[in-house]
Amino acid sequence: MNFLKAEWKNLALFNYQVDAKILEKYVPVGTEIDSWNNKCYVSLVGFMFKNTKVLGIKVPFHIDFEEVNLRFYVKRFENGEWKRGVVFIKEIVPKKAITFIANNLYQEHYETQKMRHEIIKNNTTNISHQLRIYKTKNHENSRKPNLAL
Repeated sequence: MNFLKAEWKNLALFNYQVDAKILEKYVPVGTEIDSWNNKCYVSLVGFMFKNTKVLGIKVPFHIDFEEVNLRFYVKRFENGEWKRGVVFIKEIVPKKAITFIANNLYQEHYETQKMRHEIIKNNTTNISHQLRIYKTKNHENSRKPNLAL
């Protein structure tokens, strides 16, 4: 049985070219930044978690919710082949319990913020994910982001 099972719906993905030097402090040991056409990118991803189950159980008030994450891509050479993965710099959700479990049990980098979304369907589909960021005294996270390969 999977720990977490959910659908990703209404995905909004934005890629930005950045200087690889700004990401070096986040690169996990044994990996390197995975560039595309010799350019380094970060992605800002907004989506809806839908029909979420933890250990096969739908937790009330935590079934459908927004997430926005900032990520970049890495690779490592293992057993004669390149394996690719993603490093999450920050993951933002509207539920404190999700942040608590992800950060304390799985050493993730979740943050809780007020969020909302809007989906307008007409001839085209427009998806909007919005969040409000509140700065804290110590908003710099000294932990390395988690690598998902």
